[in-house]
Amino acid sequence: MGRLTKGKERYAKPPRWAVWLLSRFSPPGLEDELQGDLLEMYTYWVKRIGVSRARWQYVLAVLRLIRPLTRKRTSQAFNNSQSEYSNTFTVQPVMIRNYLLIAWRNLRKNRAYAFINVAGLALGMGCALLIFALVRYHYQTDHHHRNFDRIYQFTSRFSSPSGELNIQGIPYPFGQAARTDFPGIERVAMLEEWYAPLVAVPAAKGIDKKIKDTGYKGAFVEPAYFKIFDYTWLAGGPDDLRQPGTVVMSADMARKCFGTTTRVVGRVVRLDARIPARVVGVFADYRDDTDLAYSIMASWGSLKEHLGARPEDEPFDNTNGSTHCFALFNDRFTVTDWNRSMLSFIKKYNPKQIKGTSYPAIPFSTMHLSPEYGGVSRGLLLSLALIGLLLVGTACINFVNLATAQALNRAREVGVRKVLGSTKIQLFWQFMGETTLIVCIAFMLAGGLFRYGQILAHTYLHGPFRFTFYFSLSVIGWLTGLVATVILLSGLYPALVMAGFRPVVALAGRLTLQHAGGFSLRRGLVVTQFAISQILIIGLIVVASQLSYVRTKDLGFRKDAILTVSLPNTPMQDLSKMSTFRNLATALPDVGQFSYSMGGPPQSGWTSQMKVRFDTRPNEEPYGPQQTWIDADYVGLYDLKLVAGRNLQPADTAREALVNETFMHQLGFSRPAEVLGKFLHKEGMAPLEIVGVLKDYNQLDLKQRINPLFLTTLASGFYSANIQLNSANYSRALTQLEQVYNQVYADSFFEPSFVEKQIQQAYQQEQTMGRLINFFAGIALLIGCMGLYGLVLFMIVQRRKEVGVRKVLGATTGSILWLFSREFVRLIGMAFVLAAPVAWWVMKGWLNNFAYKISLSPLIFLMALLATGVVALLTVSFQALKASLMNPVKCLRSE
Repeated sequence: MGRLTKGKERYAKPPRWAVWLLSRFSPPGLEDELQGDLLEMYTYWVKRIGVSRARWQYVLAVLRLIRPLTRKRTSQAFNNSQSEYSNTFTVQPVMIRNYLLIAWRNLRKNRAYAFINVAGLALGMGCALLIFALVRYHYQTDHHHRNFDRIYQFTSRFSSPSGELNIQGIPYPFGQAARTDFPGIERVAMLEEWYAPLVAVPAAKGIDKKIKDTGYKGAFVEPAYFKIFDYTWLAGGPDDLRQPGTVVMSADMARKCFGTTTRVVGRVVRLDARIPARVVGVFADYRDDTDLAYSIMASWGSLKEHLGARPEDEPFDNTNGSTHCFALFNDRFTVTDWNRSMLSFIKKYNPKQIKGTSYPAIPFSTMHLSPEYGGVSRGLLLSLALIGLLLVGTACINFVNLATAQALNRAREVGVRKVLGSTKIQLFWQFMGETTLIVCIAFMLAGGLFRYGQILAHTYLHGPFRFTFYFSLSVIGWLTGLVATVILLSGLYPALVMAGFRPVVALAGRLTLQHAGGFSLRRGLVVTQFAISQILIIGLIVVASQLSYVRTKDLGFRKDAILTVSLPNTPMQDLSKMSTFRNLATALPDVGQFSYSMGGPPQSGWTSQMKVRFDTRPNEEPYGPQQTWIDADYVGLYDLKLVAGRNLQPADTAREALVNETFMHQLGFSRPAEVLGKFLHKEGMAPLEIVGVLKDYNQLDLKQRINPLFLTTLASGFYSANIQLNSANYSRALTQLEQVYNQVYADSFFEPSFVEKQIQQAYQQEQTMGRLINFFAGIALLIGCMGLYGLVLFMIVQRRKEVGVRKVLGATTGSILWLFSREFVRLIGMAFVLAAPVAWWVMKGWLNNFAYKISLSPLIFLMALLATGVVALLTVSFQALKASLMNPVKCLRSE
């Protein structure tokens, strides 16, 4: 009969139907063994008698086996033995001990493989823990109050043709009006924020102890506030806050003022170093996850002394961003009832602004995550959560890559276990147990990395991001879910692959990479890893470029060597002291120009928005321009450009005004000269003649467009001194200025702040985000390179003979390097094709938060590709170079 040539014999296969018949009648657990034995016999027959006769011999052998196999399947003895075999389940203590022992031996034997896997998983899970803590902190902020789901905050919304403005501020009389008109509201409480409160503690010797708490804020509150929010009282309580001249404080503030939290009630402090107030209560210090961290809270009745006027007497159309109103709704009066009644409420109390003004009630639980009210963006938090998932996924990809590559080294172990009676399910659980051990070790290391990361975050991340962890059942459940997910993602596929090895092929050493998952799987996983890394690197470059643009962009005013100094917080500034401070400061050799104002250009919080009537027009303008108070030296000090007219004349009252180009255009004028000589009218203020038009400058940060603005003189509203230094010795200049300031304002604190630093603080959230992306991009790239290093190390071991043969045939070191590098160059290119459009879409959305921004140029994407490629090639080249320098004789002899 016909014979095959020697090259074709190995491709001969037995009849498929006979193979199926054998598998159909083989007893469970013996199928692989029987098929392996018959396959070896078939291979021998092919070599001796040819393919055709070998096929007949195989069929006859199968038919002879069917009858005894059938009897064996149905015999009681076999059933009993099979039952006992099936009951040998893998969760028995002896087997678990065996699995763990073998897993530990394998880890010790393959230290490099174990280190890469454990380190990669630890880094991925450690970062996931940090991000989880951050996201949970923001989503749980102020949720510890019992009634947090019923608490609402009234806000103000101003609509105009130029857009919509939402602020937390509310008119002073709002609370009393809401209580009067809507008695169904369970609680209503007003709060006036008091930034960086100054508290003086009278001393026995007559020298007051001054406390300025810059870490927290102060507030003036109504007693109902403490019925809405939960506080733990260590001494006294809020009931006496109904009386003017009373105050409660946190335990930390009490310790600063009196050195103790006991025997504090009844003692007297002076607010703003001038308003006497009696301490009536001490409450426990705040948790980190709160936006209501007021260290000292004075009675609402004390606000009259602080402002110099009764809050109830303020007009309803005067909205201050630091004035808040909280409400506790119930079934008798809901937010739906408020929305239905709001229009009539505005008609009654603020009829002049009924068209463009509303007071929406926002759930307090959502305020922290509302960027329009100064909160953190949900999109940003979700992006960080996605980064955490990607980092865990990257670490799991590492594990799968290396586990499937290492599977070939354990093929004989699998074959021996199967021959000795192990089933697929037993082998599967064995390998899953090894994965569990590795993941648990990595999780313990991740816990240490998390604790260390918390310390670094609090030290280096100065911004709205907190990595605070409060343990609860939900947190423990999440941690358990994280470990279980990592075990499944990392171990499921490698365990299935190794448990599925055929014992005959495994023992004969004929397994190839295709049996262990193949190159296609590993290519896909490597591409996914580096796509994640490139997305993060592109994000890093975009954020860094935008922040650089923010720092270097011409904002329209001078910012170098200029500092602002806060004046004491009084209802009306003492003009004589202001004059004295100016004279003493300008006499110093290190001081150049000097000016007073409501605040410097980047301090948007010091501007206010009001409705005005222009010249002879009968109605107020539909938009509210911003206003700020300045003196005549302000324009020169900040080098603001006049495009028409002149500067303001020196004055202590409001007589003249400067407008910016945007305001001029909003008024309907195209040429600056046309608006000069016209008047602005505001109730309670003398008509303001427009004497000059300023070139637009960025009064607010670059996330907002330039708004209509007018500036006028009003000395009683000055709260900031602007000082230009003409010396590089800032330390000496600040020391001299502090001496002069303390000489004039002995009851206050000298608080200088450079304008450049104020501009940077406006982008604190973006800077912190940039640091986070920088850190996580580095971690992702490090995990990817660790996996790449392990994979290249395995490939070199598998191809040592090929390297030796190539060197004997004259291959150069460069060609050997390219042999191992070219595959990964292609994979990195494929990863870039996937990463570029995703990164472009994400970063374009982030840049849309800025009114003034960079463009996404191709150079940014090429830089990310180059950075990833260089790091990956350095990782590959290190091991490839070692392989290329090996003695080829040793390579071939080892084979």
